Amino acid sequence: MSASYKIAITVGDMNGIGPEVTLKAIQEWKAPAECQIVLIGPNWAFLYWMEKLGVRRTYPAVEDFATLAKDPIVILDVFPKTGAVLPGQLTSESGKIAGKALDVAVELCKDSKLRAMVTAPVSKKGLDMGGYHFPGQTELIADKLGVGNFAMMMLTGDFRVSPATIHLPLKRVAQAISMERIVDKLRTLDRDLRSRFGIERPRLVVTALNPHAGEGGLLGDEEQRLIVPALAQAQEMGIDVEGPFAADALFGRVDRQRYDCYLAMYHDQALIPLKMRGFGRAVNYTAGLPIIRTSPDHGTAYDIAGTNRAEPTSMVEALRLAVALAAKR
Repeated sequence: MSASYKIAITVGDMNGIGPEVTLKAIQEWKAPAECQIVLIGPNWAFLYWMEKLGVRRTYPAVEDFATLAKDPIVILDVFPKTGAVLPGQLTSESGKIAGKALDVAVELCKDSKLRAMVTAPVSKKGLDMGGYHFPGQTELIADKLGVGNFAMMMLTGDFRVSPATIHLPLKRVAQAISMERIVDKLRTLDRDLRSRFGIERPRLVVTALNPHAGEGGLLGDEEQRLIVPALAQAQEMGIDVEGPFAADALFGRVDRQRYDCYLAMYHDQALIPLKMRGFGRAVNYTAGLPIIRTSPDHGTAYDIAGTNRAEPTSMVEALRLAVALAAKR
């Protein structure tokens, strides 16, 4: 049976563990026969990691998407033909290649040549050194697609959580919280949970920003001034949402609740409960995009790059989710 759709895995930072977990994942988990996996990155980088990891097989590589082989796994190599993989090192070359891989994958998704993309981890500093001046891959992809309202949804099993603000210093979080931002995130999450995840009427819940939900204004007034009015506005739009609730108590009762997604106010408030529940198994899904994009829940892990110690579980789950969502389309 020939493949009826394709999904990409971008190389990420070739000096980190991205290529390692990618190669391990595609050997550990086989995509259904109707799905072809396209690895986007320099062939020489993948060959380096195959030798490093003792992978005793190769994948056909082409320089033009139109000439892809029909093999289940292929490499699209539109990169400089020479370069150096330097495990554990931050370089502008690895950042430039990581950014270009994202450029290529997004364009192919926009043209409906790919049905989904899975992004291996990158270094934010490396991206910047390579000429891609964004806080992260999510923001870069959204910018290329011209999308202003998007949400990072992290999930492990049935637990889904999204931070209202993503890569911001903590001292800037409070000033970034607004009614408009909260409503936009809730609309985005509600829409994708319905259209992509097949949940007919999603139940959403929102955390407070301050300890004890502001303690009636004593510990902060963002709840009363911004979050409560935003939830009222979202409810008028037909979104089933509750809150704001003190984050510690809310996440402490996860197993007794039936919420489809939690909206937290900042990065660590969202990711701490996620990683306590499924560290190394969670998936990052970007809601609000016209394309399907997932990624593993970890970074480049320079400290273990090249040691063959990286676990591919999160990449397997990111690949599995991308394929499941792509198959529904």
